[in-house]
Amino acid sequence: MSPFHKNTQYFREKEWTVEKAKKEIEDGLAILNQVNQPMVTFFGSHRVKPGSTDYEHAQRTAFLLGKKGFAIMSGGGPGIMHAANKGATEADVPSIGLQAELLKGEEIKDRIFTHHYSFHFIFVRRFIMSIKSDALIFYPGGYGTLNELFEYLTLMQTGIVDRVPIICVNKLYWQGLFQWLKEYPLQQDLLKNKKKDFDLLQLVDTPEDVVRKLQGRSTIKTTFEE
Repeated sequence: MSPFHKNTQYFREKEWTVEKAKKEIEDGLAILNQVNQPMVTFFGSHRVKPGSTDYEHAQRTAFLLGKKGFAIMSGGGPGIMHAANKGATEADVPSIGLQAELLKGEEIKDRIFTHHYSFHFIFVRRFIMSIKSDALIFYPGGYGTLNELFEYLTLMQTGIVDRVPIICVNKLYWQGLFQWLKEYPLQQDLLKNKKKDFDLLQLVDTPEDVVRKLQGRSTIKTTFEE
């Protein structure tokens, strides 16, 4: 198949589109079925640099969750994703990286994955990244992170997928968005179920807060020995 340039290529070459999507779903599910322990998925900006506050936070959070028995999954790229997979590697737990082959600048040279796959279709990648996860953890990010956040919120709100905790890290970063949701969609009765819709979202600040939020979803105990 020639390189992708236009949307029309997907429906003009429908056999390729269907077979490619089918194979990616099958391969993604096969990876998930190789991991026999609770799992969490990290989301956030790929622009975050090693050594920054958010990077170090995500790395420690992944490490602590790994020590509590969780496998760690991310989009397999740099930034927050790299931090999460690095923390998983340090904790010696499954470190899953599901990359998007059409996104530029997402290559990772470190050997920080126990399971790795590169997806052509973003919608398949997002499905695989969430369908077995016991929680979705969101760090600060841009359009892509916000798009993922609201996609999963919508799927849970409408009952299309099971509800799991959606944890947003860094209260200062997220509070403006949450305040807007309360002042506009909520006040104008545009949310389906006011209390349940907001119960989907949890704001935290520290790595230890994240672990406490997930107490009971695995065999974890909330002590933080390394």
